[in-house]
Amino acid sequence: MNKIGNALIVVTGLLSSSFGFAQCFDDTYAKISKKDLVRCNDTTWVLEFEDNFDAKELGPKNWTYPYQGVLAGFNFEHDGSKTWYANTGSTPALPISHNITTENGILKLTARKENTPIVGKYVVNWSTNPPGKDSSSFLYSSAWIESQRMFGYGKYEARIKIPKGRGLWPAFWLFNGENGKHNYEIDIFEFWNEYNCVGRYKKNRLSKNPHFAIHGDSINRTSSQCSDDMHPCYGNWGNSKTDFSDDYHIYGLEWDYYKIIWTIDGEVVHSLYRFNSKNGKPTDCNTIVEGAEYKVNESWPFTTQMQVRFNLGIQHGNDNDPNPKDDFPNSMEIDYFRFYKPGSGK
Repeated sequence: MNKIGNALIVVTGLLSSSFGFAQCFDDTYAKISKKDLVRCNDTTWVLEFEDNFDAKELGPKNWTYPYQGVLAGFNFEHDGSKTWYANTGSTPALPISHNITTENGILKLTARKENTPIVGKYVVNWSTNPPGKDSSSFLYSSAWIESQRMFGYGKYEARIKIPKGRGLWPAFWLFNGENGKHNYEIDIFEFWNEYNCVGRYKKNRLSKNPHFAIHGDSINRTSSQCSDDMHPCYGNWGNSKTDFSDDYHIYGLEWDYYKIIWTIDGEVVHSLYRFNSKNGKPTDCNTIVEGAEYKVNESWPFTTQMQVRFNLGIQHGNDNDPNPKDDFPNSMEIDYFRFYKPGSGK
């Protein structure tokens, strides 16, 4: 969810291809020590946590509503994003039910075009970076939730139906801010407006191209250098012909010390590895050799704990504007979220 805008769209366009090993390595090498010799997990998964969203309201023990104001990380003046995330306890206070509901076992995160602009405090990160002006008009309201607990290595899975519409930006992702010292992120999926090689909007690709990414503070830079520009590694499933807004799909991610594997409906669609050999071959627990040197993926999330996040953002500004007449209200529908621990290892 970091740095979505025209700049990111250009980058992903350069990397667009069918799934594969879209590694992001700099000229950084590491000699493997015993601490890097992590046991392989067996093929079993143990269900540790699930939420089927059967309650009348989103369970506060499992989820929280972190943001109110424009989308975290967006540049207000440049991108023009004016999305208000429902979150009680501030002024004005939109009721959570305005944008977040559960019905018949489905969690709905709903984006709305507001007829009367909402006036409230303009916020990027109000705890550490208060805005230069106190208020602004917000053209849309939407929803963002994140897990109360942190999760680690394992298998993440959610059954989701994404919305369709120009400018709608659904995402399922993992994040760890490390108390502001580091920024680590794994994007399980993001969908946004698609463009051709000359930057023209492609309506026929809308909701058909899931994007995947990892972000991390480069090991060659200090956290202060990376705080506003996490080292990213992008990929997408450029050959997809499925319109993912037509039905529910199961989006999965398997994450361990050496690799991150993305799946959709059980099919592997993207892979990234922590270490590559000097000739470019991905390395995992079965092939790594103590004392050998490997290229290090500097985009890697060097952490073992992540928070789960779901949100429906709005791209707005420049040529990203949604169609207010046809595309609102619109919802990202989540049937369930599950987390599995890895097996005992071998």
